[in-house]
Amino acid sequence: MEAAFEVFTAQGYEATAISAVAARAGIGQGTVYRYFGSKREILDHVIDFGVEKVIDSVRIPDLVGTAKSLDDLMDALRAAVYGMYDLLEREPRVLRLLLVEAGAIDPELAQRLFGLEAVTATLVAGELARGVREGWIRADIDPPVIAHAILTLVVPVLLRELHGISDPPARERTATMMLQLLDKTLRARRAAS
Repeated sequence: MEAAFEVFTAQGYEATAISAVAARAGIGQGTVYRYFGSKREILDHVIDFGVEKVIDSVRIPDLVGTAKSLDDLMDALRAAVYGMYDLLEREPRVLRLLLVEAGAIDPELAQRLFGLEAVTATLVAGELARGVREGWIRADIDPPVIAHAILTLVVPVLLRELHGISDPPARERTATMMLQLLDKTLRARRAAS
């Protein structure tokens, strides 16, 4: 998987031959076909490998069911955003593969990636709904809408970076403003005395 990931992200899926994957892994091309039926099947596993890297960087377990207050949730969201930025610094090809290239390979893969966004938004919406029920998030929000908005706020910075426009101060401003906006949107209003 690591060899296929390296070759696909360096050369692009369409430009990669199975022989290049085999060479990178230090095995014969026939050995690749012993485990995988096609290059497309390898890509599915490479996408899973990339998604695992994103999940590890964003620390999904810290986002689900752990917050006891909006401040806790904001800390977890901040860590997720900076985890994504860290992944972008360490391995920009992961996000380029998932956000840019993979969706253009075929409609089935594009649907799969949209499904991942939907699952992520559902997890975030669940946390928002939990915060509403527990009273630390204002009651008049629509958790699914806000969850998708949170994901949408992150994507432009990632795409800008993926297109080679690395601007750490802009990244920091974006993260700060996004988190402030979310805090103001989500914070439960205190009753007037």
